[in-house]
Amino acid sequence: MGFQHQVLSGWINEWWSKVYFILLRPVLKWIIRQITGKCELLRITYEDVDQISKTKRIESSLKHSSLPELRQCATNSDYDIGLAIRKICVLKNIVPEIHSQFETLIGCYLSHIRSYNKVLTDAEDLRKTKYSADEASHEKKLTQLWDAYNSGVPLHGRIGSHWTMMGFQGHDPSTDFRGMGMLGLEQLLYFAQSYPDEARHVLSQSHHPQYGFSFAIVGINITEMGYSLLAKRKLRSHFYGLSNGEHTLDDFHQVYCHLLYEFVQFWFAEKPRDIMEFSNVREKFHQIIQDRLKKPNAHLLSSFQEKSL
Repeated sequence: MGFQHQVLSGWINEWWSKVYFILLRPVLKWIIRQITGKCELLRITYEDVDQISKTKRIESSLKHSSLPELRQCATNSDYDIGLAIRKICVLKNIVPEIHSQFETLIGCYLSHIRSYNKVLTDAEDLRKTKYSADEASHEKKLTQLWDAYNSGVPLHGRIGSHWTMMGFQGHDPSTDFRGMGMLGLEQLLYFAQSYPDEARHVLSQSHHPQYGFSFAIVGINITEMGYSLLAKRKLRSHFYGLSNGEHTLDDFHQVYCHLLYEFVQFWFAEKPRDIMEFSNVREKFHQIIQDRLKKPNAHLLSSFQEKSL
C-alpha cells in the first residue's frame, strides 16, 4: 500500500503541477498585473525577501514564461546579460526611468542563474572527458596528484602497487576515473592543492586500522555525489548565496572539498563495522546534505575553507 500511495501521490502532484503552470498561473499573473500594474519579474524585485529566495523565484518566472527570449535566460549559460535586460524591459513594458533599480537588481539575479548553468556545463564537459594515457596534460595531472598527496615521496613509475596506498583499486589509477572522467581527477587534485594539510589528513585517516577506506575511490564517489546535486539543481541555494555573482568551476570544487572532508569525519563518527557499510553511510550523509540544502541560506563550506576564502 505504501508504494501504491507514493505512486498515486506522485501522479497527483505531477497532474496538479501541469494544470497550475499551463492553465492557472497565466490567469493569476494577468489578474495580479491588472491590479498592481507590475509584471511578475518587477514584483519579485520589489519583494522584501533574501537573495537566495528571490533569485530562485526570478529563475522560476523566467523558466515558465510563455516568451522563449525569457526562458533561455533561465536555461542557457552563454548570453549577454545587458542585452537580455533590455529585451526584458521591452517585452514586459518596464520603464527603467520609473523603476531605476530594476536593471541593476535583475542583472545580479541573471548573473547568478547564468553562471550556475555555466558551472554545470563545464563540470559536464570534464565528466565526459575520459582519461587518456596518450594525453600529456592528463598524465601530468596524475603526476601532480601523486606529488600533492605524497610530499617528498618520489613517484616510482606510472604504474605500480604504490597507487593502492592512495586508495586506487589497482596498479593503474587511470582506470578508476572511467565513471567521472577527468572531473574525478581534477577534484582530487584541487583538494590537495588548495588545502594540503586537510587533504593529507584525510588520506592518513583512510589508513586507519579499523575504519580505513580506499581514499581515491571514495573521493571519486563524492565527485559523483556533488555532480548529481549540481545537475539536479540542488546546489542553487549554496551558489545563489555566494557574494560573487559570476560563479566558476572553482566554486563547485570548493563544494567538493567540503563534501569529501565532512563525509570522512561523518564516516568515523558512524563507526561502521567494515567497508561493506559504505553504501548505507553514504546514503545517510547524502540525505543530510540534501536536507541542509532545503534550508534558507544553505552554506556548504567547512571552517578551514572559510578561513582561507
